[in-house]
Amino acid sequence: KPEADNDLAAGAKAMKARFAAERKLVTVPPDPAEVAKLASGYANAALGEIAVTKGEKAVFDFGEFKSEVASRQNPDGTVSFITTVPGFSGLEFVAGNADGKRTLIFRDPQHEYVLREKSVN
Repeated sequence: KPEADNDLAAGAKAMKARFAAERKLVTVPPDPAEVAKLASGYANAALGEIAVTKGEKAVFDFGEFKSEVASRQNPDGTVSFITTVPGFSGLEFVAGNADGKRTLIFRDPQHEYVLREKSVN
């Protein structure tokens, strides 16, 4: 129906404005000081492993796919790393520490997964 055209245009404009506002909070490539704090690998029994490559760009390797990540300083003082690869962009991992190990926390609407630093053998 013709009246849907206005709703669609307004929705697209709002989405574009939201993306632009969120983009201003994200650092690409990620903050090198924050990347340096990452472990070289993380693991979670349910999610598997993430290998981290550090350099000019930071890459999270999930096994099935890899993604460069951006960083974001959150209002609560934590730092998030966000995937940027098309098809899987926007996956957020909050860096932290627990029990003396570095962690990445991934949340979905119903779960919180803690990926713990892998021990280097």
